[in-house]
Amino acid sequence: MHIQIVGASVNAVAMVYHLSEVGHQVYWLIGDEQLQSLVAQQATIFNDQTLSRQIYQHIANKQLSILQNVKGKSPEICVYALTSQQFDEFRENGIQEEIDHSQLVINYSHLEMGTTEIFQQVTGAKQIVYIPDFLQEGNVINSFLTRSLIVGCESDETVKRLVQEVFRPIFPLPTQYNFMSIRAAEFTKLSISGFLATKVSFMNDLSNAAEALGVDIEEVRIAMSTDTRIGEQYLYPGCGFGGGNLTRDILTLKEVVQSTGNVNGLLNKIWDINEYQKEIIFRKLWKQFDCQLSDKVIGFWGAAFKPNTNSLAQAPILNILEACWAQGAVAKVHDPSALENLKALYPDQELLILCDEPYDATQGADALCLITEWKQYWSPDFLRLKQNMRQHNLIDGRNIYNPHFVREQGFRYIGIGR
Repeated sequence: MHIQIVGASVNAVAMVYHLSEVGHQVYWLIGDEQLQSLVAQQATIFNDQTLSRQIYQHIANKQLSILQNVKGKSPEICVYALTSQQFDEFRENGIQEEIDHSQLVINYSHLEMGTTEIFQQVTGAKQIVYIPDFLQEGNVINSFLTRSLIVGCESDETVKRLVQEVFRPIFPLPTQYNFMSIRAAEFTKLSISGFLATKVSFMNDLSNAAEALGVDIEEVRIAMSTDTRIGEQYLYPGCGFGGGNLTRDILTLKEVVQSTGNVNGLLNKIWDINEYQKEIIFRKLWKQFDCQLSDKVIGFWGAAFKPNTNSLAQAPILNILEACWAQGAVAKVHDPSALENLKALYPDQELLILCDEPYDATQGADALCLITEWKQYWSPDFLRLKQNMRQHNLIDGRNIYNPHFVREQGFRYIGIGR
């Protein structure tokens, strides 16, 4: 099939990769100068080397073509995976692409409820479906491969069969397609994000209680995960979740529920718990140093909201840094990917020192705080840490270390609910 994909979002890249991977002839209209330039240079995009390498291989194999415009193109399928900015421009200026000959338009944009209807109005598409995304930054390729494909579709069986033919190489079984109304699919997307956030916030709430009770939350977590009704995913306590997409989904879901006249007390609580949790590292520092941080140097490992991304969207590090600076503490930060973004956010902050090497962030530090669980932080050289640091305090914001082993190395270990 000839498929045109429009957009500069990570959703667009995921769709471009998977559809060209299975033999479709894919035409990608990026519509963003910065991303277009990176692709032209075959540079790493979205901080994902594996995904970028595969994209450029598909270009070399001529399964994927990068378009400057769509003149002369009549794709059978047109997929819209726009960024928020692109969608705003799209809604304001109308559609420039010719889609009269497209059999189907697919909305694969990560946007608020109701946007599929707007796509149909602006494009004049006769047949349109919505497919919600469940992509995870840093794991874009694999997170696309869900057990089934949710499809918002209000057309006849012909359109459903066309959707199945597009994705048949990826989702070969008829039972892997969950067709529902477009509004139900949009609400399902938000509901899943809300449920995942609920699990994380629930464990964070329990971790704070466990710590007060002298209970190790890790023992509780492991036992809970053996119950098949619960499972182990998203059951890890920590210093709060971030990410633009997830947090935007939670806020959107709150607004949607509230617009129906229902009281969304649970969603408000989930949000409040997460915002509270983002400051837990600072509160532990505050307690450890008897409310005196003005002369302290705090080392931080990790800044991005999760590993394998450079995004600082709603990242806990932002709350922690600003609280530390308000008390006069110096922050020395290392992150494999997010330092440039951090510098852009705080270009004139004298109390921020960006470190190119992990152990540079520990030099002269009174405490080391693990914020993002990048793999390179999992097995540190404790002898080197001990030599570098002024005081030997390790605050584990993701519970990745063994408390007993860390203490045996001569450190004070402080975890989340440990």
